[in-house]
Amino acid sequence: MAPSDEGSSDAGDSDEEMGSDVDADQDVSKPLDPSGNGSAGPLAPERKKGTGTRPTNAEIMALNEASMLFKSNLFRLQIDELLGETLVAADTKPTRGLDAALKQIRDVLVSMEGTKEMSIDAAASLVRRLGKDAAGEVITIPFADPAPAPGLAVKLAFAAPEVVNVVGSYPLGMAVHTHGGFNVDVVVQMPPQLLQERDHLNYRYFYKRAFYVAMVRVRMHKSALNELFDIGFELLRNDTRLPVVVLRPKADTKHLGKLGCAIRIIPSISRESLPLHRMSPTRNHVRPSYILEAGGATVEGDTAGAEPPATPQYNAAVLADALLLTHMKYLFETTEMCPEFPRGAALLRIWLAQRVATGRQIGTRRLLGTRRINGFVLTMVLAWLVRVPRTGTSAGTRLTGSMNAHQLFKGAVEFLASHDFGEDP
Repeated sequence: MAPSDEGSSDAGDSDEEMGSDVDADQDVSKPLDPSGNGSAGPLAPERKKGTGTRPTNAEIMALNEASMLFKSNLFRLQIDELLGETLVAADTKPTRGLDAALKQIRDVLVSMEGTKEMSIDAAASLVRRLGKDAAGEVITIPFADPAPAPGLAVKLAFAAPEVVNVVGSYPLGMAVHTHGGFNVDVVVQMPPQLLQERDHLNYRYFYKRAFYVAMVRVRMHKSALNELFDIGFELLRNDTRLPVVVLRPKADTKHLGKLGCAIRIIPSISRESLPLHRMSPTRNHVRPSYILEAGGATVEGDTAGAEPPATPQYNAAVLADALLLTHMKYLFETTEMCPEFPRGAALLRIWLAQRVATGRQIGTRRLLGTRRINGFVLTMVLAWLVRVPRTGTSAGTRLTGSMNAHQLFKGAVEFLASHDFGEDP
């Protein structure tokens, strides 16, 4: 059935009316859509020529802060430039080779071959023999002073570390390149089966630690690391009880030779390996009779029954090895609550390096570098100032997590200059 003329007429009229409505409503001043469908798009706002952008609120606050805190915008720029030139950041292009080397070191450490238990004499012979074969030189166990007494009933053994972590300033973003370069610390946790409950007495732990360090060095000499690094021993904080393995890149090592870094392999123990609750600074863990016997003397008279003196530094050395990872966690949490903490700690490290290099001192107290105070100690002091609230008129400026690097640095130096550590350790 053919459609009626009336229906056709209505349909045609409808199309014409729709078309006429579009033509009437269209704004000819608007450009056509580039897609070609005929629809119109809005005009872009016309920008006046010769006018600049107004500063944001954040920029205004930064300018006001610079004038109030630094007295000069130039001083703030100088601090930023100083940190930019000295800070060493992980996962960046300059440290790409270092990050790759750290992964290689970890692979070598976790795959090291262990040994069975043996006497001290047998352990010393093993290290000398393996060292001569691997490094071409005689390597001896860096025992603490005093060395083990003849016939000491201590069994030494070696096993691959249970935990390998990069700790210290480098992963936290506060490592600074000073006159002597910078250190990257790698903690290797000794397996607990290598220790016994009473190893905290009479240097037994430190003898086992020294053998562990010697075996780590020997195993590294036998690996591919020997071609990239000069491997040797150093003393942590100049303490004969705390030898560590140090890897220094050879001059021709690609991406590492000119970086000026030293990688330190530091043994540690878990908190459950030894009875840490007995390591109070008022306790004695080195019997005078052992010291005399180690030196070849005999115990006579009142010396045998006298009250032994406390060994606070000895106890602190044991605690330091057990709390390495705990300290790292503490600093990481401080960094999360105070974003400027790494930069403030970096300024303290630069300041300390300059004072040590020039023989400066704080008040009447002379800085003796790694013997008395070092970058780690200052960083822990700064973290304590940020996290522990202080009260009282003599407390000084209270540091908070919202402060910038210069404020943190200034507050820490003021605290060091005014605080009496003798009366309030």
